[in-house]
Order: sequence, then C-alpha cells, then structure tokens
Amino acid sequence: MASNCTGDLLYSREALAEVGTVELVLYGTAGGFTFIVLLLFLEEIVFLWRRYSSAPRRTKILLILSIYPVIAVTCMTTLLAPRTTLINEFALNIVLAVGVYKLPLLVTDYMGGAARMVKTLSAIPVALNMPPCCCCVCIPRRTLTRRLLRRMKLLVMQGIFVRPVFTYIAAVLHTDDRHTPGTASSPIFVLCAVVLILSFLCSLYGLVFFVRAADPYVPQAMLKGKLVCVVLPLVLVTVQKNIIIALSSAGIAICTAPFTSMSRGNILYAYVLIVEMFLLSLLARALYRRPDVPFPPPPVTEDRAVQCVPPEPRRLRAAKSLPVVTEEIEPLTDNLIFYMMM
Repeated sequence: MASNCTGDLLYSREALAEVGTVELVLYGTAGGFTFIVLLLFLEEIVFLWRRYSSAPRRTKILLILSIYPVIAVTCMTTLLAPRTTLINEFALNIVLAVGVYKLPLLVTDYMGGAARMVKTLSAIPVALNMPPCCCCVCIPRRTLTRRLLRRMKLLVMQGIFVRPVFTYIAAVLHTDDRHTPGTASSPIFVLCAVVLILSFLCSLYGLVFFVRAADPYVPQAMLKGKLVCVVLPLVLVTVQKNIIIALSSAGIAICTAPFTSMSRGNILYAYVLIVEMFLLSLLARALYRRPDVPFPPPPVTEDRAVQCVPPEPRRLRAAKSLPVVTEEIEPLTDNLIFYMMM
C-alpha cells in the first residue's frame, strides 16, 4: 500500500517498508545525538550538585540546561510519531519559556539580588537602545531602578504565557479540524507565527538588557556566552520552523512515498534541531562547567569607606596617649671641667 503526495503519512508495515536507507540513517543518528544530549545533562546535574552550594542558583542553572534535552527528546518523538507534533511543541515551548526566564533571574543572583543590583548599577545610566531596538538612537539613557528592573523581567516572563497558550490554541483547533499544523496558508498559522515572533523580540530585549548591565561586574560568569546559548534555541524554534514550513508549503521538499512534502519538511526540521541542540549542549557545558561565581564587591561609598578603615593596634594607641618627657643633657666637656676644679 502506497500513499500519494497529498495524503498523510501511512503507518502500516508496507509504508514503513518503503522508508529508504537515508531515513533509517537519519533516525539512527538523531537517536544517537539525543542520547548524548541526555548523558551530558546527567553529567551536568552531578557536577552542579557537587560543586555548587547554593540550591536556588543550582536550580536556575539546571532549568536553563534542561532546554536542550527536552527539545531533543520532543523532536525525536516527532520523528517516531509525527501525529504528536502539537503535543511535543506544547511541552517544548513550556520548558523553553521557563528556561529563558531563568537567565535574568540567574544574572540577578550573580549580582547579589535585585536590591544589590539596583544599588550597584544606579550610579551609571543604562543605555536602552539594545537589540532588537539598537537602531533607535533616540531612546534616552535611564538610571536603573526597581521599577525598570521589574519591567524588563516582565518582558522576558511574558514568553511563559504567550508561547504555551498559542500552541495550546493551535492544538485545540487542530482537534476540531479547523487548523492544519504546518500549513503556511492557514490564518491560524500566520497569527501564531506573528505573535511568537513578537514575543521572541520582547524576550530578546529583556535578556540583552540584563546581560549588558551586569557583564562588566561579573566577567567571570561569561554572561554573553550564556546569552547566546539561550537566544539561539529561541531563534531556531521560532524562525527556523517558519522558514522550513514555508518552503515545504511551496513544494520545495521532495515528495516521495510514504512521506508528503509537508511530512518531509517536519522531519528535516526535527532532525536539524536535534543536531543543533547537540552542539549547543556542548557549548553550554563548557560555559557552566566552571567554579561557582562569587558575588561582586558592594559599591563603596564615603560612609562605608570611613567604616572600613582598620583600627590601630592597642599598643600603638597606648604609646600615643602617654606623655612624652624630654630632658636636656649637658655636654660631657662641661662636666669634666667641673670635676677637675673640685
């Protein structure tokens, strides 16, 4: 039994027998990369448990590092069971949004908390013309306050609600046969793509703000590299998928039984994403497998500088308090003449 290019993927034994050697090699390599990503994540858990004494900081790092194994496992599940694509996307977007939100919290933890971060950075105005608004030179500099810090956190936190909610709406409409996943001509697909891209840009703006503000004070934390490890999964999941789906809808992907052009596009997207998560997990392992980052020194003020002057030793203070007695000594020659006259 064969399938045409307009039908869905067949799951019978005859259809699976038509899967060529290339597909089997792709499945085998994707499974190997997924297994390696899981092993790296387990190794990072053991390392953080042994080397990091702060439980909240350890939890934040583990949630960030869980992005790569979750994406790899969900993509592998999509390869093995293509009908579960929307369920896998829902789980993927939840873990991705939570992991991205933990990065500004980790930066705040590196700075010693929100109050200490505001006190440290309040002396120098912060530039707000950052990517993706780097071309807006008219944005004035602002002094960092608790209110501004809270707004930047909200820009990143909105992804926790936006991404899973729109994925859930797409899944509900698909079960009611009102939406076909992966169809670029569908208005639901266009709406979800636009909303997810806007959510990505807002999250990117907040992430760049935190990293640019704190990087000069904790250079040993390598925040720019950690920002890349978090932003790239967002770009690959949001932008790369839309590009592959648009190309598949245009018939760019080869249509051979038992796979349609759209099915081959989804397979290509899942396989490429697994390989990319493997490479990003290696980069993240190199960045996070380091000693724990200490808090930066507190800002020195005039009052604190006066209090930090070390006290003088007791003996020195006692010696200074004693009266100094001076006595004039007569010359030795006058004494000798006096005794000779006697």
